[in-house]
Amino acid sequence: MTIGASKLDTGKLRKVRELMDRGATDGEQAAARAKAERLASDAGMTLAQALSTLDTAPSGPTVRDLFAGFDDWMESREPGYKARAAAERAEKERKRLARCQELLRQYGSEDAVFAPTAIEKALRVALEPLSDPANNLWGYRGYSGGKLTPAMWEAVRGAVRVPETVQEAWAEYQAWETLQDDRCAFCPDFTPEQWAEVWHDALTHLLDNLRTPSAEGVKARLAWMREVANLGYARDMDRDIELIDALEGDFAALMTSVQTGHRSTSDKSARVRTLLQSEPDLSDREIARRAEVSPQTVGNWRRRLARSAA
Repeated sequence: MTIGASKLDTGKLRKVRELMDRGATDGEQAAARAKAERLASDAGMTLAQALSTLDTAPSGPTVRDLFAGFDDWMESREPGYKARAAAERAEKERKRLARCQELLRQYGSEDAVFAPTAIEKALRVALEPLSDPANNLWGYRGYSGGKLTPAMWEAVRGAVRVPETVQEAWAEYQAWETLQDDRCAFCPDFTPEQWAEVWHDALTHLLDNLRTPSAEGVKARLAWMREVANLGYARDMDRDIELIDALEGDFAALMTSVQTGHRSTSDKSARVRTLLQSEPDLSDREIARRAEVSPQTVGNWRRRLARSAA
């Protein structure tokens, strides 16, 4: 057994493969395949490698066979189980549909939920020259394991504004996750396009490695660490070490600035950006007073952020 195979959720993969082979519609089968590719990717394997672990496993009943009599068995042990299970499924579906109604009021239509964002459109075009049909798992030349190549970073930076601080990266990551959750409400098996996944991987790298020695930066990185802890699967150890190193470096720099009573230029700039984003109606003079910079510096940052948002 390979190391990747030990991380593979074979139980979930078996269920997904059934949908790949027996899905009611072409769309359901395609969504199942995308889900299977993601499971394989999380384990550091290609889809073919992941499926081969199922093919070489001891033969036995299918997933459908294993659960065929489960409800009857539970009913015999816990009378009323079927009714309770049905009620739970119905309540779950009711909540999903209620959320879909809320999203329809927010977006205006289901098509708007799935409409490509400005970032998705820009990245699709920018990354197209790097596409690699042979890389059927990751889609781009030299791309694997969620790590962008130098050429991909160049394409991304040339197409969209890349966050410069941990708090900016965290805000972008949350927006990305919210959008995917909204789409999954309508299509539970929804999988983002490969260029959207590149943006996710870029943000993850920034959250692991960006240095932002400010209180806002440390707070955002701690929020990211909690997110990582709740992912539901173990990441590569080296990535977690990079994350801890970045946090320790920022915390040490922050403590030095507090002890000396001196705030670094990067700390002040981060404070200006945070205030402009959280309280845009404040005057340049008031923000300058709070961040201990000149009103001209605030004005420069206000214009820069306005241009990036246009």
